[in-house]
Amino acid sequence: MASSETPLLPIDIIEEIFCSIPIEYLTQFKLTCKQWHALLKDKRFIYKYLDLVQERFIRIDHTVQIINPVQGARSSSPIPEEFRNIPEISTTVHCDGLLLCRCEKTRSRSCKLAVWNPFLKRIKWIKPMSFYSVNDFYGIGYSNVSRDEYKVLRIFHGELEDDERSVVGPCEPVIQIYDFKYNAWRIIVDDATLEWSIDPPCKGVSIKGNMYWVAHWNKKPKLFILCFDFTTETFKVLCNVPFQCSVLDTASLSSFRGDRLSLLHQGEETTKIEVWVTNTLSGDDVVTWKKYLNVTNPDLPTLHTDDDLAHPSYFVDKNDSIKVLCEGVMEDGADDYVCVSVCEISKDGIAKKLIETGRCDLRNDGRPFVCGCVYLPSLVPVPE
Repeated sequence: MASSETPLLPIDIIEEIFCSIPIEYLTQFKLTCKQWHALLKDKRFIYKYLDLVQERFIRIDHTVQIINPVQGARSSSPIPEEFRNIPEISTTVHCDGLLLCRCEKTRSRSCKLAVWNPFLKRIKWIKPMSFYSVNDFYGIGYSNVSRDEYKVLRIFHGELEDDERSVVGPCEPVIQIYDFKYNAWRIIVDDATLEWSIDPPCKGVSIKGNMYWVAHWNKKPKLFILCFDFTTETFKVLCNVPFQCSVLDTASLSSFRGDRLSLLHQGEETTKIEVWVTNTLSGDDVVTWKKYLNVTNPDLPTLHTDDDLAHPSYFVDKNDSIKVLCEGVMEDGADDYVCVSVCEISKDGIAKKLIETGRCDLRNDGRPFVCGCVYLPSLVPVPE
């Protein structure tokens, strides 16, 4: 259809048809006509479509795997050229199909920060105000003024590794915001005295523009959910964790249905899995927990088997099955290796491995470089 022709269908009908097409095929329509190209770049449509996308997992090592466990589909592509000289993406935080990536050079404490849309294959590097540390925590979100005006949060507790200290020198804790609108960092809290610490295994979850982590008080072991509001640029204690949690328990935070938090708990001494869900996160409403799933079966897998391995990433699908990406140390004769798998655990306690995404030989490779999280492929452009 030529761009000068009258469309055969109204644009609102075309939009509804596009909303039912898998995102992997959607971009092919950009070249059909100017009207369709404009629709696929329209901010309103991009976010409407994003809110309909099914969760996936992304696994990054020397390749990029995007896994749809609901459909049993998986795609694989080489890691982008921009990351090949910095082969370790040690941490990712997801927001609207954008991945905030902390990158570390091999055998070095030197860090870099990038925002990446794996689906659109676009990357933007973010230069530090002064330096990045391996002990930083990061978040990504937006204010309620405009969803597409993204910001990055950096939390530096003032703790440096020995080799970092020799380069940087002594530093005070600081909280910084990077605003893509101005392409600049600014300090929102200088010489911060923080009464809390983020639980190190927790990467954080971005929901409706705000960041959430599992955290604990420095002077007492009580766990709670910490929130950073990108509109007010302030921290707040959202609520306590709804269960007792020992040091070796697994407590993994995720999003639920796009507007709530979920928290998976598996105790050290039992394979029982609980999933707790909050009420809808909106404004200043009191946040409460409800036990959503209570899965008991002696044959359930242990989701976190070793302190050197990543905590699991998961989501609960529309059938209330838990889809989980986890690492486990396996033995094969004299060889030990790490197996990274996607598993499904039904609400009735039936567990099965869906996909094995890869293995790493511990003898040859040491600590495996594997980074993964829940991911939504999207048409959201990387901020310039």
